[in-house]
Amino acid sequence: ILVEPNETEFKQKISIIRDQFEVCTPYLTTLSDPVRQKILLILAESGTDGMDVQDITAKISLSRPAISHHLKILKDAGMIISHKKGTQVYYFIYIYKALDKIMNLVNTVINLVKNIDMESIKEKAPWMLNSPSN
Repeated sequence: ILVEPNETEFKQKISIIRDQFEVCTPYLTTLSDPVRQKILLILAESGTDGMDVQDITAKISLSRPAISHHLKILKDAGMIISHKKGTQVYYFIYIYKALDKIMNLVNTVINLVKNIDMESIKEKAPWMLNSPSN
């Protein structure tokens, strides 16, 4: 099914993808939560002004402790940064590193699967082409 010139090279690619998945798992897990997605979008809209917990809470119908919990997860994943101004802590989106790692994973997977011979799949496993996920 795979048109690979070298089995060793293929196994190396799989190993790289496995490593990239391991690196990206915390980012993907963090991004899988709809509340954290909303927070990231709210922080993106705030631009360089940032937002404090109270401002974020006003835009999402969750308690302040729940928002703080999600902010901690985002911060621990390296997707946001914070800066203290007086007694207030302001949060800013800083997702570049995570996106770079995710894009590397996606591009590596694309480069691997683009070599799949779809004609062989049609012949050997036609039922796969009619699956609900297609």
